[in-house]
Order: sequence, then structure tokens, then C-alpha cells
Amino acid sequence: MRWTLFALMLLGCPAPVDPTLGGPCTTELAGRCDSEAPRLLQCLDGGYQLYADCHGTRGCSIVNDTADCDTSGNSVGDHCAPTSEGKVRCDPDGGANILLCSDGGLHAVVSCTAPTSCALADAGLACR
Repeated sequence: MRWTLFALMLLGCPAPVDPTLGGPCTTELAGRCDSEAPRLLQCLDGGYQLYADCHGTRGCSIVNDTADCDTSGNSVGDHCAPTSEGKVRCDPDGGANILLCSDGGLHAVVSCTAPTSCALADAGLACR
């Protein structure tokens, strides 16, 4: 009888849903890796919303029950995190551009002409 009750309890529990963009969630502000793409999602108002693309070599992974997003490969057009808004970085593809996170996306604000490329200078990033 005990095993029958246990089996019925298992059958009555819905299978866990993999996090997907627009999918339902219950833990507000929790970050999870999207099961369909290399991106980090955040639970807002009961649904998963895009937090950042994770196009670095490590993609999006779980480390100690925390979602970790490798953004080192992100470039023009990729979604950037709200915490990166207003920050600049070098384009990972050889430093051809200086990128700015603005309105949730990465935009080229300076194009470096060969033989220069984006690099750290005394006043921040510059074509050197």
C-alpha cells in the first residue's frame, strides 16, 4: 500500500520544466541557463526574460547552484546585462571595434582601422 501511494504521488507531480525564454518561473529574480540557447534568463513577473547572451567558450553553466554566463565572446547585436549598461569593451573578434552596452545590446561606437585594434589605454579603451 505504501509503494502504491508513493507511485501515485510521483505520477501526480508534473515533470520539471527546463527554463526557456518566456517560459513560466516561480523564483523571482532567479537566474537560469536557457535550455535552448547560450543565454542567461532571469525570472521576472512569473516568466523568464533574457538577461544576457553567453557567447564565450563556457556559454551558460551552473556553478555551485548559480548560473554563470561567459560573455567574453559577445559582439555587436548581442544582448548585454542591465549591470553592464553604459560600459565599454573590445570586440572579441580581433578588437576591430570598441563596443558599448546601451539599451540592452552591444553597439559599435568606435571602429578601429588596421593596423590598430581596441586596447586598454590610460584613459580607458582606445584604438592603438
